[in-house]
Amino acid sequence: MPSFDVARIGPDGRAVVAGRAAPGAKVVLLDGGKEIASSVADARGEWVIIVQEPSLTPGQHELRVIQHIEGRAPVTSDQVVVAVVPQPPSASAPAAKEETLVMISPPTGPARLVQPPSPAGVPRSGDLVISTVDYDDRGHATISGQAAPGTTVRAYVDDKIVAEGVAGADGRWRLTPANPIEQGKHTLRIDRIAPDGKPVARLELPFERVAVPPAAGGDRKRLYVVRGDNLWNIARAHYGDGWHHTKIFNANKEQIRDPDLIYPGQVFSLPKVD
Repeated sequence: MPSFDVARIGPDGRAVVAGRAAPGAKVVLLDGGKEIASSVADARGEWVIIVQEPSLTPGQHELRVIQHIEGRAPVTSDQVVVAVVPQPPSASAPAAKEETLVMISPPTGPARLVQPPSPAGVPRSGDLVISTVDYDDRGHATISGQAAPGTTVRAYVDDKIVAEGVAGADGRWRLTPANPIEQGKHTLRIDRIAPDGKPVARLELPFERVAVPPAAGGDRKRLYVVRGDNLWNIARAHYGDGWHHTKIFNANKEQIRDPDLIYPGQVFSLPKVD
């Protein structure tokens, strides 16, 4: 059975894909059923395919490989490489170049993230990053991000301290202010605190808690989209699994025309996951 070991895809759609197959087999790379490149496995069964021109276009792709051995039926990989190539910056909307999201998905079990999207554009100061800001219908907020593991992170709203916590071993932190945030415009500030109690990194982010009617079907959290957000990262931060990004999209179709394009200041409903 042919398989993938490595998949690296640049923001320009050029790719290097490698894996294993039967020694000497011809390996054909498919993009949604269309042949785009091929190679031959060496004596150890290892193969490498380089995709240059035409490169993968912006948007979502599903890549498979087919193994061809003379006199035998072709065999298709049961793995799939899922890739989301970002839209290139334009003259009217210049932006930092983003990396392509790449996952290798087996027939069963969780996908393996082999190339996370670039954090370019995410609010950051040194190693301090704000990932998400969300709140429920009553204004109870949750703020998440990353910092150096084990460091203290403190949150302020309109210069008043509202929460403090410690980044975990993986660098992720999550703060939940005790009091609800009132409707209207606010300034969120996050400080990373040194052992002597002084701030050594600081981020400030304007956001607005808007009046949103209760969601149909019960209480739902609201997410305020910040610069650098994408549906995959939002789903991973709130549900622990990026694959739930489809639930966010389906719950907010009236606001999201293209799942690859969401904008700072949008407010999404976050449905519960069974």
